[in-house]
Amino acid sequence: MITKVEILRKMVHLATLIIPVGYALTSEETAILCLVPFFIALLVVDLLRHFHSGTASLFQKYFFGRVLREEEKSAFMGSTYFIFSTILTILLFPKSIAIASLFILILSDTAAALTGKGIGKVKVFGKTVEGSMAFLITSLLIVWIYPRLGRFSGSLAALGATLIEVLPIKVNDNLSIPLVAGAIMFFVGG
Repeated sequence: MITKVEILRKMVHLATLIIPVGYALTSEETAILCLVPFFIALLVVDLLRHFHSGTASLFQKYFFGRVLREEEKSAFMGSTYFIFSTILTILLFPKSIAIASLFILILSDTAAALTGKGIGKVKVFGKTVEGSMAFLITSLLIVWIYPRLGRFSGSLAALGATLIEVLPIKVNDNLSIPLVAGAIMFFVGG
């Protein structure tokens, strides 16, 4: 069942589409110049909510405290990992690979969550097969449609990102998905 909190989380997730779209319309320097201060501010808030009770209370009451997943309450938020991985992805990979990798993270992860929680029945490693299939199909569509990407390397990246999403790996998927997808496209496709 899809809860109101999950819908809110996915709306926030989809709002981050502005980042790859903005990067497509600007330069690497401009994107990094916008993202680094945002990341630093987010990191400071994330650290303060762990080490300063006043900030933790304000955060819980007025900001995203109600939409945090259980594992985020004692660790960094997914959004902190997301912005950090976005910066790394932009710095490490050519523009088309970076943008496609970010689209995979944003759109495929959203499709997986909504499908898995909405109609998912068969569980593997705590994720649903239906959600993982939605992730794979969405990823394949992204890499097949996005210009200047090889279909073979893109398809392998979609498969690799799907495996990273479904396997019980301790690394936050907001960090691992775009870096794995980007690395596969970069090293296989050149």
